[in-house]
Amino acid sequence: MNLRRRLTQESAAQVFGDAVRERALAVLSVQCGSDWRMFKSRFLECDNNQAFFVLDYQPVNEQPLPELWPGQCVGISFRSRNRKVMFATVVEARGHYMLESGSVPAVRYRWPQAITELQRRAYYRTPVPAGVVLAATMWRGGLAARTAVQSGSQLVSGTMANISCGGALVRLNQPTAIDWVEGELLGLEVQLGDRQGPAQLDSYFRGLRHDEASHTGAALQFIGLELNVDGRLVLERLANVVQKFHRQAITAGARLWQ
Repeated sequence: MNLRRRLTQESAAQVFGDAVRERALAVLSVQCGSDWRMFKSRFLECDNNQAFFVLDYQPVNEQPLPELWPGQCVGISFRSRNRKVMFATVVEARGHYMLESGSVPAVRYRWPQAITELQRRAYYRTPVPAGVVLAATMWRGGLAARTAVQSGSQLVSGTMANISCGGALVRLNQPTAIDWVEGELLGLEVQLGDRQGPAQLDSYFRGLRHDEASHTGAALQFIGLELNVDGRLVLERLANVVQKFHRQAITAGARLWQ
């Protein structure tokens, strides 16, 4: 079972072509200083030979769009059948794209050099097996604020209740007064149990949840992993951990059945 693979140029051209025909919806991540902005766009055109593709640039639900300019790095993900496609790219130009119904604002992006495809199960929240402790620490402001956050009162500790390549539920170690608001940017440092140092990543707080044992946890959505080398290395580690836990769950289920 391989949850993660790199697409060949031929496969990528086919996947992008399908996205254009289906007017597939893409989710874009843009880093604005120490903050992140996310918005949605639809595929309009792609050309593997000319090394570009085009997405519309229209607000969804009247939410303002982040400013984009040529040369800016953007992370993009979209669904393709039962998989999720992720990559980083660069803005080449802004303009308008002609449709049968008229022109729409659009952005042309550079064809990505590396494209990662994740199986859908990599985004299922996989329970951390009993007896496995993945320690986690969270703080406000994301990774950019880590050096400024020193005191224990500014750090919230816990352990992973479940994990995926897209997010996690962090079980809080003790009852803590959390005044985070949904959508707030948090930094996360987590041990992944893979004999490497702790992984650090940006995340959005998605609210307080309860695990199967009714313990309170913080639901997190990971962001920006496709944008740089460090993020892609963390993504690879997450995929390996999720795959390992899947295998353990299958083995445990087989034993229970016997």
